[in-house]
Amino acid sequence: MKTLILFLLLVTVLSCKNSNDFKSEFEKHKYDQTVINNLPQYDTLRQIILNNYDSFNLSNANNSFTYFYNFDTSNQISGYSNSDIPEIIYPKIVQLFKGIGKENIFGFTISKDSTFEILVRNTHLTKYFLDVRERLYWYPTPGKSVKTEFPTKDTLITDKWQYQIYFDKRAAF
Repeated sequence: MKTLILFLLLVTVLSCKNSNDFKSEFEKHKYDQTVINNLPQYDTLRQIILNNYDSFNLSNANNSFTYFYNFDTSNQISGYSNSDIPEIIYPKIVQLFKGIGKENIFGFTISKDSTFEILVRNTHLTKYFLDVRERLYWYPTPGKSVKTEFPTKDTLITDKWQYQIYFDKRAAF
């Protein structure tokens, strides 16, 4: 057991780079104006989901639902299907995903408290072995968003919509 713990500690230390290594890349990364311009479409998606909130069967035991849309139907995403959402809204959701485009959305998460997260994109930076994750959050109550710090940055688009970008280290194994 000691050997395993030492090994994991060593791998963790060796795989980490100083966050200052990618600080300039972080500062250069801008909010995508296309994402901001698409806010009405993202909001339409949110409205459809929230209008059908009960069909997601959220509870204390199951407090969120995440959906990944596969634009390339010739390949499967392990454990996920495009039809994993309630049948009643499926056609509208697919139409919105196609309209927004695969460069600007790949999924969403709805939480029990009605917080809505748009999974905009993940971009891998091989030089730093990290992912740049872009997300839009809609909060049911204005002012619920929290100001973030490095390696996350955010901007409020409206009093309920927040655009976040965060740099996330990939696991070494």
